[in-house]
Amino acid sequence: MGRAGSSSIAADVSPRRRVIVDVILLLTSNGRILLRERANTGYGDGAYEPPSGELADRETIVETAIRVAFTTGVVIGAEDLSLAHVMHDVSGTGRIAFFLSVSGWVGQPTSSDVSWFSLRDLPTNMLDRSRAALRNYAGGMRFSTYPAFGPSGTGGVNGFYLVDGPTGANRSNSTQGLSGAGESYGANGISETGGLTSRDVSAPRREEACTARGLG
Repeated sequence: MGRAGSSSIAADVSPRRRVIVDVILLLTSNGRILLRERANTGYGDGAYEPPSGELADRETIVETAIRVAFTTGVVIGAEDLSLAHVMHDVSGTGRIAFFLSVSGWVGQPTSSDVSWFSLRDLPTNMLDRSRAALRNYAGGMRFSTYPAFGPSGTGGVNGFYLVDGPTGANRSNSTQGLSGAGESYGANGISETGGLTSRDVSAPRREEACTARGLG
């Protein structure tokens, strides 16, 4: 009974769920992609993944991306970013990862924990969820879940497809890199025109592009 004599009903209300948001940068140049070796994180240390960082309180995705890029030694702007892929990682407590394609940057990566790798010869000790996301994105998927599940026939195509493009004299340009069917958004400062170009690649050509290295 309540203090006023009325019945007191305890509401069974679950606490509001908080999901960690990761922002992951895809910097590609001349058929290579920039990867960072994880260290002192408690998860996947020693494995490689694209430069990444967690979304901080009162920080936009674009601001996180600019901050992550700066830690590698390069400077990017909002106009250099476009949304490549979104992955929902349900393997643990739950994470949402935004993979952003970077169309250009100023400077060269100087961080000691980053290295360039050929898109056709990625390291074997790459973080599995990042490898799966890149594979799905290259196959034209805008969204994926890790571990993968869903209706049959929704899986991506293994491999990466290289796109030739010009390189500026004073500005690195990543038009020669990953190509998929990712969407670009104008909201939150992300360019609607920069980044990726969708291509209709026939099955034989896709198989040819993947012969150098298949991703498992």
